[in-house]
Amino acid sequence: MENILKDNPKASIRVFAVWEPILSTDVTKPISMVLNRLSDSRVTQVWDKGHVLATSMAADARPPQPTHECCVRNNHLWDLVAFYPANVKWESQMPTALVFDGPVVRIEDQVRKALASTN
Repeated sequence: MENILKDNPKASIRVFAVWEPILSTDVTKPISMVLNRLSDSRVTQVWDKGHVLATSMAADARPPQPTHECCVRNNHLWDLVAFYPANVKWESQMPTALVFDGPVVRIEDQVRKALASTN
């Protein structure tokens, strides 16, 4: 994500990075070294210890949502990108994403295409 943001400095985009305990080493919220991986001012990072967002997204991950081909561990979504067009609101059900897959490092091209189509 950091590379995509650097390559698109004027893009009107907001990134929400939600960190959650998935691996056995994820015992506390991320330290500065981890958080610094996303240094762009358009990024907001949060720690979701209770998997609240991942649980909600997993429950709503059904048509018309694109099918994700990865990113479930211990029944929690993780390492997943959900890319939405501007001004989309999550109300009673998660809105349909333009990209809903991962892991993040493998879907850079999909995210770039979605960003290009919305800017």
